[in-house]
Amino acid sequence: MAKTGPNNNHWSDVLLLRAEGIKKAFGGQIILDELDLELSQGEVALLRGENGSGKTTLLNILTGNLEPDAGTLQYPCRKNKNPGQTGTRIKAYPLWALARSANMFLAGKTPRTYRFPRGRWQDINPLDHFTPESVAREGVSRTWQDVRLFNAQTLRDNIAVSEQGHPGENPLIALFAPRLSSRREKRIHQEADAMLARLGLAGREQSSADMISLGQSKRVAIARSVSAGARILFLDEPLAGLDRQGIQDVLRLLESLVKKDRITLVIVEHLFNQRYLEGLITTDWLLENGRINNIGRSSTTQNTAQVPLGAPASCRLFQDDAKWPPGRRRSQEKRLPWFQLLAGDSDDIEIIDESLPRGALLTRIRRPGAYKGPSSPILEIRGLIIERGRRPVIGLDAEREATGLDLTLYQGETAILQAPNGWGKSTLIMAIAGFIPIQQGTIRLQGNSLDAAPAWDRVRAGLRVLPSDRFIFPDLSGSEALKLSGSAGSLTNTFTVEPLSLLDRKYASLSGGERRQIALAGFHGGVLGVCDEPFDALDGETTRRAVEYLLAAMGTLFIALPYREAFHAKDSRQS
Repeated sequence: MAKTGPNNNHWSDVLLLRAEGIKKAFGGQIILDELDLELSQGEVALLRGENGSGKTTLLNILTGNLEPDAGTLQYPCRKNKNPGQTGTRIKAYPLWALARSANMFLAGKTPRTYRFPRGRWQDINPLDHFTPESVAREGVSRTWQDVRLFNAQTLRDNIAVSEQGHPGENPLIALFAPRLSSRREKRIHQEADAMLARLGLAGREQSSADMISLGQSKRVAIARSVSAGARILFLDEPLAGLDRQGIQDVLRLLESLVKKDRITLVIVEHLFNQRYLEGLITTDWLLENGRINNIGRSSTTQNTAQVPLGAPASCRLFQDDAKWPPGRRRSQEKRLPWFQLLAGDSDDIEIIDESLPRGALLTRIRRPGAYKGPSSPILEIRGLIIERGRRPVIGLDAEREATGLDLTLYQGETAILQAPNGWGKSTLIMAIAGFIPIQQGTIRLQGNSLDAAPAWDRVRAGLRVLPSDRFIFPDLSGSEALKLSGSAGSLTNTFTVEPLSLLDRKYASLSGGERRQIALAGFHGGVLGVCDEPFDALDGETTRRAVEYLLAAMGTLFIALPYREAFHAKDSRQS
């Protein structure tokens, strides 16, 4: 049973979740094999494992999004909304209490227990379904790698909507108990505002969710889960895509939830970001061969989570702290491993840095034989201004005045755009792809204007886009997704998905790294490849294959990445 670990002031012996003998297979491939685990109040577990080891599958099972083939899940009965938050008022609704009592009577178990496989008679009982909603009522919540806020709603409403026992838009209450409804709504809003103040977002209660940065969005999503009564919170890559400040803010919130609220955390995080969590983790789980091995906790763990100091923004792609002037060729030995794969080993490689407004950096890699010179522009962007909602995102200068973005890519270049969160990297890629409109400026591909061209005409013109994985249809299998991309009939010319059995599974059941492989396999055959974090969630070997494939498949590449700390070579080897 994966449970043991060092004691601390915030970890109690109160058992919140137990899983025994969990099995899950897809198409004959065993993912989880007799897996056991336990979680106690205040515990912070880091769930590690290779891509495809089953981390996402396990999270889906524990949160009610996927039924295991066999095993037992036990969620001890909750007695209050949040055990570590003294003074929290627990709303008692007679109908809800009656329904819960009937539910527990029909289920026949306290604490709540689910045994698999489930009998048909259990599906007939409407109060005993194994669903995300029923598991959430047991105090289990989850955040996703792609933030899922209601963008058109205010930050206050995004948190208020999660309140347990929320009456919703009930016309009977509004007609016959308007004062009760008003008092309840006022209290819920006060609690939501208090949570926003705790996040450092006081004064932003009426801001819509699409007006805040990625880091702020992740914190709001976590806070919404807490407001819903979470005692166990599963976090899927909470630090992914964040800059230094965003990482610090999220770590500060997580530490507060553990120390003050005694909430149990289970974190799945990319290898390169795991070092930031060292001061927070109490339990280290390694998922391999379908089971969890508890390897304890490092004796060097700090008392609090910290963000290590890294290279300055002007040279985040390199392992030294030296500042290089724009246009100067850098030493081959200073490159990071994945960057060196992109650049190659030739001494004739030219690497040029160009500063863009608001702290962004464009690094151009010009390989001999591929780069055709400044007379051959592939992509030309002039005076580009893009708005999201009512807020300009692309085209702002250092003073945040809308002056327009200018950018040119030349044939044979590999250009890497690094920028802080909120700069608009993904917005720029979606505008180039034709997914969102532009407010001002022009975009040209090989001299031809794309301003009025729909996305499919841009594809016909030779533009290929590798966006984040949320743009792939979740209910399609991998092979069906490749058919849509036009690459299913020519697998020899596409990225090789490993193992091939991933092609038979639905996209929604895949891990982040597995999803990225499917997306890469459908990315081929253009004159310009535009990629949004193409190596995210990939291990070292798959990253190497991805780099080789992208360089062979596309003559010119434009890659967008967030600022990250300098990665050590040993980390890449271990990935």
